[in-house]
Amino acid sequence: MALIKDKGICIRSTDYSESSQILTFFTAASGKISLIAKGSRRAKSSFSAPIEICSVADLVYSLRENEKMGTLTEFNPTFFSIGIRKKLLAINCAFFAAELLNLFTKEHDPHPELFDESVTFLKRLDENPEDKILPFLIMFEISLLTYAGSLPMTDICANCKRKFDANWKQYFFSITAGGLVCRDCEPAYIDKKMLPYQSAMILNQPQKISDAQKTSLVQIEELLIEYMTYVLEKKPRTADMILRLIKNF
Repeated sequence: MALIKDKGICIRSTDYSESSQILTFFTAASGKISLIAKGSRRAKSSFSAPIEICSVADLVYSLRENEKMGTLTEFNPTFFSIGIRKKLLAINCAFFAAELLNLFTKEHDPHPELFDESVTFLKRLDENPEDKILPFLIMFEISLLTYAGSLPMTDICANCKRKFDANWKQYFFSITAGGLVCRDCEPAYIDKKMLPYQSAMILNQPQKISDAQKTSLVQIEELLIEYMTYVLEKKPRTADMILRLIKNF
């Protein structure tokens, strides 16, 4: 049975017996995988460090053919800053990102670019003050939705396909339509929400998010969480905490 080397982010952890853990990693080469870490909870574990949510590490594991769960044999952390754990919004954003990765990705479906962007996001949580974190969270969510094939339509009206521009005069977002809708189409969607131009523009051109005011950022995050809840058909467990915290920073 060959050993497999990869890089991974721990996105889920469940205690298994008194000494072991069942772990889910989002990896660079293999996508989402499940591994058992035997003895990882012991005081004198064979692993070089505790295995925690959002730890980034070099992994070595074994996986038998036709088995869904492998066995973790080596875990060598490459990143998880103590600084993230000292910042309330940062640690909750990290946990939220881990939950979203688990919900939106499929087993053994690799997205190496998304892996790299996820690691970059965690590093930005570590490097930036909490009042600068929200734009990075929004950009991570947009990237995740893009790779998952679930990005809302923001360059055209989701209904009539009219190109987004400043001549719309009024801007709306509908989760059931799947994105922005123009003034002519909005009466058909009872769930639509009216947006100020800046919020609609940031959704259309997220690369300009650094210019956005806090009110627009909070509104966009609220919309994205509502949209992701609709796509997933359930609300992420950590979403309510994020919604409470972003209004305080």
